[in-house]
Parts: sequence; structure tokens; C-alpha cells
Amino acid sequence: MNKVILTGGSSGIGKEINLFLLRKGYEVLFTYCHSQESAEEIMTQFKNAKAFQVDFTSESQLSTFLREIEVFDPDILINNYYNGTFIDTYFHKTDANKFLTDFQNNIIPTLQITQESIKVFRKKKEGRIINILSSSLASPAMGTSVYNSNKAYLLQMSKSWAVENVKFGITCNSISPSFIPTDFHKNMDERMKETILSAYPLKENLESKDISNVIDLCINGGKHFNGNHVFLDASHY
Repeated sequence: MNKVILTGGSSGIGKEINLFLLRKGYEVLFTYCHSQESAEEIMTQFKNAKAFQVDFTSESQLSTFLREIEVFDPDILINNYYNGTFIDTYFHKTDANKFLTDFQNNIIPTLQITQESIKVFRKKKEGRIINILSSSLASPAMGTSVYNSNKAYLLQMSKSWAVENVKFGITCNSISPSFIPTDFHKNMDERMKETILSAYPLKENLESKDISNVIDLCINGGKHFNGNHVFLDASHY
């Protein structure tokens, strides 16, 4: 198993996961939308990297990528893509259309990509699905109701994927890392970042290598390592 599809692999956590896999010798087809310069740098550095530019809010571009999945013939799918904000506003101030729009832009593409990947995996009688979620599922910050509801939906779906596909040699596991400052949090108040870090048991931010180690476990942990939701939070919660 050495061919990986990674959504959102040119920035933030996704980029770090991408680099880890590429250095390990995996062939990675990763998606990006706006980070073209970063994507090109990765492909220049690694011959086993293949970037695919796609805006998942576009039905035509999504359809093109879904066809690419069958051509690429992956062994592993890592669902990391998320297009939105971590902190928005209080639930009672959130427009109902915001919930619908973010669900359509994030969850629907992830479901379709996973469906196409499972079709490939079932033919091979082997496959790995890994979902990157968030430790905020256990202790939500104020203003994260939209983000957390989407991540919670994927967590529940992943449980079904694990049960339905394990007899075909396919496992599904989810990883919820604690807070890691990335471009995704660039609009977040610095005082809130400091508050989160001060309350964290280790008093230091999670590093990309910590996530990569669990990614490796999800890939190589065997068929019995299935249906797990791993929190990387130093037992914070």
C-alpha cells in the first residue's frame, strides 16, 4: 500500500502530513485550491508528488477529480480538506444558511471522494481511510458551532465506514489533534491562542511529527486497528 490521496495537502497540517508521506516514499496525489506556489515547490522537491488543483465548491471540478481517483488507483485516503473558518460567531448569531453552505462545501465533497475511494479499495480487498478532525470536538471553543458540527458529522460517518468495509480489508480511523497554529487560525485573536496554550498540560504546541506518527499507525496498524478515534491532546480532556 503506497498510493495516497490527500485532500488539502499544500498548506497547514495537510502539508506536513504530505511531506511526511513523501519522505517515507509514498506516492501522493494531493489537492490544493489557492496554494499553487506551495504545491509546485512540493512537486519540485519530490518526484513521487502529484498536485491536483480543484475547487470543491465547483461541481464540475469536483467531478473531474472524482474521475481522477479511479485513474490514480489509491490504497489510502486521508480526508484533511476544510474550507472555512475555525471560529466564526456565536451559535445564536449564526445565519442558518451558513450551516448549509459550509456543509455543502466541506462535507458533501468529502463524502463523494470517500465513496469513490471505497469503490477502488473494495476491488483491491484492501484500503485505509483516515479522517483529520479536531480535539475541539471534546471541548468546543466559543464561536465554533459550524466547524464542530461538520467535524462531528464526519466522525459519525467514519464509524459507519469502519463497520461496513472492514470485511473487505478496509479500515477507517480518525485523528483529532489539539490546537496547532496554522494559516487556518490566522484570524484568531492572539490572546485566545495564549489562553489555549496556557491551559494545555504540556504547555507546548502539538508538532506535525506527532500527527504523522499516528498517521503511520493508521496505515500500518493492521486490519484490527479500525473504527478508532484518536485524540492527540496530552489527556487534556
